[in-house]
Amino acid sequence: MRNTSHRFSFTYLFFVACAALLFSSSACGGRQGAPTLPNGQRLSIMVFLDRSVAPETPPEKVQQLQQVQDWMEPDLLALLRNAGYDAAGIMTMDAAGAGAPGRYTLRVQILNYSGGSKAARMFVGFGAGAARLDTHFELVGPNGQSYVSGSPGTATGRADWQRVVRKVNQEIVAAVNMRLRQGL
Repeated sequence: MRNTSHRFSFTYLFFVACAALLFSSSACGGRQGAPTLPNGQRLSIMVFLDRSVAPETPPEKVQQLQQVQDWMEPDLLALLRNAGYDAAGIMTMDAAGAGAPGRYTLRVQILNYSGGSKAARMFVGFGAGAARLDTHFELVGPNGQSYVSGSPGTATGRADWQRVVRKVNQEIVAAVNMRLRQGL
């Protein structure tokens, strides 16, 4: 009986250790964390999410875009912070604090968003009614120089639109992190 209890304890501890290792390696997507300044301070990334909407956009589409923007910004900030950056949202580009050492501005713009059709996803499947998000981002450095830019976009046939936003945010953070790790 005692031998079985010992095996159970060992198996349980082994499982917990493996889970902890898996969690710690996936916390930043398996990537290295953010680089720091030579004095060890964290880099700052000011996120400007362009909330402008074309005047001809129908009211229901404006409401969808606003919902996406309201979810996208705090999620992007959380991902940047989890990667090791000091991140904050700003309302205007003037608030970015250009020129400060170690301070970057991340401009993000939603180019296209379609919430898709939940009914089509449920009844047709096979990608019908997919939610789609296309964006553009640019990371601007302290000297006003563009460090990296890209246009990530994705679609999903799953029921929640937050998946497409999360995927795009992860791609933005990965690109920013990769570029900043190459050198400031």
